[in-house]
Amino acid sequence: MSSPDDAASTLPTDRPLRVAIVTETFLPKMDGIVRFLLEFLAYLRHRGHAAVVCCPGPGPARVDGFEVVRDAGVSFSPYPELRLAPCAPRMAAALLSWQPDIVHLAGPVLLGAQAMYLARLLDVPVAGHFQTNLPRYVRHYGAPWLAPLTWAYLVALHNRCARTYVPSRQVAAEVRSHGMRRVQVLPRGVDAAAFRPSLRSEAVRRGWGAGPDDLVFLYAGRVAAEKNLARLTELAAAVPGARVVVVGDGPFRPALESALGARARFTGHLHGDALAAAYASADIFAFPSLTETFGLVLLEAMASGLPVLAMRAGGVPDVVEDSRNGLLCDPRVPNSWVEQARRLAAEPALRQRLGEQGRATALARTWPAMFDRLLADYRQLAAARPRAVGAHQGGAAPC
Repeated sequence: MSSPDDAASTLPTDRPLRVAIVTETFLPKMDGIVRFLLEFLAYLRHRGHAAVVCCPGPGPARVDGFEVVRDAGVSFSPYPELRLAPCAPRMAAALLSWQPDIVHLAGPVLLGAQAMYLARLLDVPVAGHFQTNLPRYVRHYGAPWLAPLTWAYLVALHNRCARTYVPSRQVAAEVRSHGMRRVQVLPRGVDAAAFRPSLRSEAVRRGWGAGPDDLVFLYAGRVAAEKNLARLTELAAAVPGARVVVVGDGPFRPALESALGARARFTGHLHGDALAAAYASADIFAFPSLTETFGLVLLEAMASGLPVLAMRAGGVPDVVEDSRNGLLCDPRVPNSWVEQARRLAAEPALRQRLGEQGRATALARTWPAMFDRLLADYRQLAAARPRAVGAHQGGAAPC
């Protein structure tokens, strides 16, 4: 990932890095960004690096042994689960005193802009991570006029970063088309030891009302309108006897529960062994979203041995290879989703083959390998722009 032009030297490889993570979303909310950050924190702890997390809203004060600094936040009406922090004095005090080697911006909006200002004061590099396609989300939430302004704001913010990381080639092409520079693809990883086919449980299936021979479609993720989840209702209608299991929660859940009726089960949020057992106990992973920058749940489903039914949109094709480890549907063809679902339902051998190939895909994408590459980049970025040790301590918040 790194290039010789990034820096003339690197920081000593035996010196732990000090990484300040600034994120607009964190625990207790759970989504793809938070899952990524939890894996990153576990990696940093295991490798002996130091970290601090800055975020808006209430929640735990420590995660994986690292301090979490929280400022007040307000809900963003076009995307209600995103909390914005127009002023973050606690983050300012923490960063100015903590003196990081690098600032890691996860899906930056307002908090990220303030962290950028503070990083400039400290003369430390900023790595931006484009993890949420916010312009598409504001369209889904009834504010299409806001999308061009959102793109302009995000491009201006990310172009002040030393580097911007995106999770797939498709997303890289999209952000570059809007003028974003210094873009690097950083694929996601998966814990293929935690998510595995051997966790399949008939007891879990019975809890869903499914017998050994019943077909179960499973969706996992945020239950929200921008995920295109109305397409799940077509599965229950198209495949006789099929059941739909929805893992997760969100504002679209009441409407989806009403539409799916008795043939569906909603588990709410699951974590750890319960989540892994849910994946492994299903038969097909159904993922109709059109707005994903990557879709971490796809890799988790593959690691669990599930064939994937998904849309050819966003970053999904970087994970799902059509007819190799899953089936991709053309969102422009009305019957594509249902036809491919029926094909999977009718061909057990196809499901088995796609599931086995999906497992092989997951085994090749581990979190440690991906984070090793990222930390090598961070060392070069930090060496290229030495921090001003001891400068600006006790400075005022940029608001």
